[in-house]
Amino acid sequence: MASLSTDEHQDKPPHLPPQSKQSLLFCPKSKLHIHREEISKIIRECQEESFWKRALPFSLVSMLVTQGLIHQGYLAANPRFGSLPKIALAGILGFGIGKASYIGVCQNKFHSFDDQLRGAGFGTGHNRHCLLTCEDCKIKRELSEKGSS
Repeated sequence: MASLSTDEHQDKPPHLPPQSKQSLLFCPKSKLHIHREEISKIIRECQEESFWKRALPFSLVSMLVTQGLIHQGYLAANPRFGSLPKIALAGILGFGIGKASYIGVCQNKFHSFDDQLRGAGFGTGHNRHCLLTCEDCKIKRELSEKGSS
């Protein structure tokens, strides 16, 4: 019988890409793929909610106020294009302000999700390229923290 080296099979599991195709930031322990759907869900929610709850209302209100100011005579209409340029500008500014005003809400959503991920390797004290910290790294970090204090 031929002697098979079991070390070769344990060092490189079959689900990992070959070494030549791995990036420098490859982490075999990473579980980021588990959370990608949840992260994309939060991004989609933020985009939809910021549009419907802030950007569209701010845009419409600013356009109506601008039209009212033009109609009352506080703003002058353009002789060639009428009130359209001022109303369009007000709508664009209202849209931008509405989107920007929702940033804090989206940040809070990501922070609450980040709190759930702290056990999965996110947060301070973890390698940037590898989301999970091995036991040896934890011990080294604890020793370096004790040594520095």
